[in-house]
Amino acid sequence: MSDTFLIIALVAWRSIWRNRRRTLITVSSIAFGLSLALFFVAMAEGGYSQLVNDAVRMYAGHVTVEHPLYEEAPAADLNVRNAMALRGRIAVLPGVEGSKSLVLGQGLVKTAAGAVGVAVMGVDPREELEVSPLGGKIVKGDYLNVSDRGKVVIGAELADRLNLKVGRKLVVAGNNVNGDFVEELYRVRGIFKTGSDDADGYLVQMLLGEARAFYGMPRGSVTRLGVILDDPDKRHEIAARINDMPEAAGAAVLPWEKVLPELAAYVKVDRASNWVFQGLLIFLVLFTILNTILMSVLERSREFAVLMALGTSARRVRLQVFMEAVYINLIGCAAGLFAGSLVTYYFMVKGLDFSKMTSENMEVSGFAFSPILHPDLNLHIVGWVGGLVFAATFLLSLYPVWRSTRMRMAEVLR
Repeated sequence: MSDTFLIIALVAWRSIWRNRRRTLITVSSIAFGLSLALFFVAMAEGGYSQLVNDAVRMYAGHVTVEHPLYEEAPAADLNVRNAMALRGRIAVLPGVEGSKSLVLGQGLVKTAAGAVGVAVMGVDPREELEVSPLGGKIVKGDYLNVSDRGKVVIGAELADRLNLKVGRKLVVAGNNVNGDFVEELYRVRGIFKTGSDDADGYLVQMLLGEARAFYGMPRGSVTRLGVILDDPDKRHEIAARINDMPEAAGAAVLPWEKVLPELAAYVKVDRASNWVFQGLLIFLVLFTILNTILMSVLERSREFAVLMALGTSARRVRLQVFMEAVYINLIGCAAGLFAGSLVTYYFMVKGLDFSKMTSENMEVSGFAFSPILHPDLNLHIVGWVGGLVFAATFLLSLYPVWRSTRMRMAEVLR
């Protein structure tokens, strides 16, 4: 049996190269569809990773520790009080790149030009410069440093609206945790531009301690403790470990999807639509492949009829056609994976610049990200995209295999 199989496999290999043009067309169709699908999937995944990474580093962290009721009704009095001790425990966990302490609240910025409702964010400048992209978005002045007192950084749109420049004064007003109305005078230290209308038009950053004092929060408390990870896929594992710490008792430990639900919903919907697009692309390519393989079988009906007339069983003829389809499928998938990976890797290194087709920064669900996209190519993507195309082509080839012996031998030989 093994000798027979080897002979059939050898004959099948020789048969696919008897008509080199047809074989190359089929292989090229498989390779083109697979490489295109691989590139677009990797490009989409790279865009999602880039968008999520920038957003969580600015607003939340891959894992966030906060008061259990904070997401329902954000307020400065819903805070985590032993954040510093918890942060020390988190820092030693494997896979943790860093953490950031945030005091978040609502306020009103007033100048002679008018008043605008804003989101106030108290930060530690050292942490922000290490993990957040905002520190690199300063277009005028400088970012905060730990020695600043009474200084803030604001968005470019907010600065234009209130006619603010670096060094000018503004008043931040709001309610503290006791419900008392408070006002403080600050100077503009720097102006940033992220490309997000929400951040550039309504975000004000100040020192963590000053924000805590402004809202009357207890010493050492924060409204949100964000944890930045080396590998975002381990967020649920890290969240579970943080949740088991005694210092986290009474706090909610959440992955970024719970803290930034609009962004999570966008990624989920867009990824699903991308899968549909790739499925349609592969489906169309499969028609070309089916037509080519089927025509190769129908054109060789006389050959198969002669083989069966000489005593070759229909099962062996079908096995030969099946092996031919497997060879073509393997060559096409290998070529597609190689070409697709090569092109994708090039753009992983160089980036694909969309700046000429869009603004300086693109915005999705209120979050900005760079128009220079880098695909995310990994073994998981290569494996499931390649496996999907191989399986689809394999199943498609079963029909031509079945048709190869469905003939009236006498009519074909006549």
